Amino acid sequence: MFSTGGLSGVWTDEENFAARAKKLLYKCPVSRRCFEIRAEKLASITIKIEGASKATKKVLTQPNFRDRTMNNLLRVIETDLGIGGDNWLFLSKEIASRPVIEGLRPDFMYQEPDQNRILYDPSKRLTGTSKPELIFTMDPDDFGRTQMVERIIHGTNRYEVIDGAVLQISIYNPLSALQGSGAGDAILADVSAYAAATKLMYARFANGGRKAGWITLPEIDGLDDMTDDDWAKLRDTMERLRSDDELKGLVAGSNFIENQMTFAELDIVDVVKALERRIAMALGVQPVMLGFEGETTGMNMRTADRTFYTGWLKPRAEFILGHLQAFLAEEMGDPKLSLTIDETQLPYLQDDKLEQVDKMAGRGALTFNEYRESMGWPPVEWGNIPIPVAGAGEAFATSSGDREPQQQPETAKPRIVGHGADTSRRADQRG
Repeated sequence: MFSTGGLSGVWTDEENFAARAKKLLYKCPVSRRCFEIRAEKLASITIKIEGASKATKKVLTQPNFRDRTMNNLLRVIETDLGIGGDNWLFLSKEIASRPVIEGLRPDFMYQEPDQNRILYDPSKRLTGTSKPELIFTMDPDDFGRTQMVERIIHGTNRYEVIDGAVLQISIYNPLSALQGSGAGDAILADVSAYAAATKLMYARFANGGRKAGWITLPEIDGLDDMTDDDWAKLRDTMERLRSDDELKGLVAGSNFIENQMTFAELDIVDVVKALERRIAMALGVQPVMLGFEGETTGMNMRTADRTFYTGWLKPRAEFILGHLQAFLAEEMGDPKLSLTIDETQLPYLQDDKLEQVDKMAGRGALTFNEYRESMGWPPVEWGNIPIPVAGAGEAFATSSGDREPQQQPETAKPRIVGHGADTSRRADQRG
């Protein structure tokens, strides 16, 4: 939402943004994997599109040339939101029959509330010379609505007006009306501590496990009366005991005093493990999803998937889809547009849904088509009949096919069977 009040400002400065992205994505493998999991899980959802025009469907199926699919665009959106709390999307309707929507780098966006403008200005951030590539003039009477889009004509200082709009998706930040706050803001200290711990381990292994410290000099008679030549001879003697900065021996009477704590004294291994879990939990990722020691089992993974979906993925997906739905409905002229999650396509919810619909079918509350619809299967001609209460357990096998279930005729006479007869077969299977 674009605000026309308050102090003008920017998302962050380029140096800060670059340092943050490098720290979270390139310096710490744990935070990198957490961001990837969040983006991959969000991109894996299937979006149910309803009430969309042909042009809107094109935008949602292939948003732009680079991202190709909506799933890739969702990855971009989540990465931006996770690192800094803001995502900017530019909708270009220059070609009316083939509009495109693409992401804009957040730290290249400048907001000027006093002039009702938002600038996309990479040049100012990178070179210090302002030359906006896009200028969005916002409607002061309709917050969030783009009134006009101007695009620079390359090779000149002139601009042309094009048909388009801009959308800001922002995670609420109580300290700023213009800038969002992402999960990355809360883990910078933990990531710095993790980087320091792993750097210490690397340095110790890189120098072969050698320790730093001091060497005490032996007792020397007449130390105060030593000449420069005497000190030069002593230094030469010490240097002869070293090779490639490695101490080979000590002068008789001298001692080595280390000034480094051991890994055991530092609890370095436990500290790293604790930081890994802190980073994962701060980013809402279950430790089992990262393969931490003692966590990875099939049952734990299934529980983690469900917990992650209900606790983070579903709310975040609905948050993003809600913004996209409202934005595209207004800008594309599709007031009935609906974007929702197709939960029938989520494998880790299939077992839970099957158990729920089986209970309803067991109470005679579903028809075969209602059962099939809940599982994401197409309806069949004969599917409007209720599932028999006694046969709810077999309904899954029957309804998944296209064959109409056969039922025992009401006029059929009961058969007399012996005590040892097999009565487990269904009526339509008996000879």
